[in-house]
Amino acid sequence: MDRRQIAIRNNVRIRGEGSKALLFAHGFGCEQRIWEPVIEALPNSYKVVTFDYVGCGESDFSNYISKRYDSLKGYAQDLTEVVQTLGLTDITLVAHSVSGSIASLAYPELVNKVSKIVMLNPSPRYIHDLPSYESGFSRSDVDELMVLMEQNFFQWAEYMSPKVMENSDTPQLAETLENYFTAGDAQLTRNFAKATFYSDVRDTLPKLKCPVLILQAKADIVVPLKVSEYMAEILPLAKLVVMDARGHYPQLSAPKLVAQYISEFV
Repeated sequence: MDRRQIAIRNNVRIRGEGSKALLFAHGFGCEQRIWEPVIEALPNSYKVVTFDYVGCGESDFSNYISKRYDSLKGYAQDLTEVVQTLGLTDITLVAHSVSGSIASLAYPELVNKVSKIVMLNPSPRYIHDLPSYESGFSRSDVDELMVLMEQNFFQWAEYMSPKVMENSDTPQLAETLENYFTAGDAQLTRNFAKATFYSDVRDTLPKLKCPVLILQAKADIVVPLKVSEYMAEILPLAKLVVMDARGHYPQLSAPKLVAQYISEFV
C-alpha cells in the first residue's frame, strides 16, 4: 500500500506550515475530530496532523481486517504507517488514552521520527493486576461492559458517557461524547473496546527512550492517578502533570489547558 492509499485509508489530514509537527492520535470510541477544541486553542505555528484508525471516523472501513485489529498491534501498525507516509521527523505525538499504549507498541518503528510523546490520561493496563498493580477496573467490570455493549450498544453509550466524562455541571459534554460513541459501527467499536480493555503493554514502557509528558486529569474513573504515577516511574524520561480537570476526556472538558501544556512541552 503506497502513501496515498494509507492517507486515504486513515483519513489523514494535515494543516499548517509550522516547522514543528504535532500528530494527534485519538482513543477508543472516538475519531480525530475530538481533538478540534485543543487544536483551535494552539498557536498557529505548528503543522498539525490528525487521522482515524481503521474502523473509526471517516477511515476506509473496507480495509478493516478482523485478524489485524483483534489486538492493539494492528492499531500500532496503522500509527506506524501513517507516520511513515508523512515524510516528517521531529514529530511530537499527542496520544489519548489507549493511543498511549498504541504509541508504546509502535515506538521501536518510530524512534527516528517521533522525538516526543504527550500521553493524555494513558493506561498501560486497564484491569487490576493485584496486589502489585491497581487500575480502574476489575476483570469482571470489563466483562460486564463487553456484555452490555453486545446486548444493547446504545444503552452502553448512554450509560458510560456521563460516567467517564465526569463533568455533571456541563451535561452537553457527555452528550458530545455519546455522539462520538454511537457514530461508529457498533461491532467494530466493540472490537476496539476488547482490544483496549484487555490489553497489557507494561513491558514496553522501559523501551520508550524519548521524553514523555503524561497529562492526567485529577479525577478519572477510567485511569486513576496511581496509574499515571506508575507510568511516570517506569518510563525512562517521563514527566507527570496533574491537570485541574476532571474526567477521561480533558480534550473536551479543558481543551485550552491541554493545549497550553502541549505547547510548553514542545
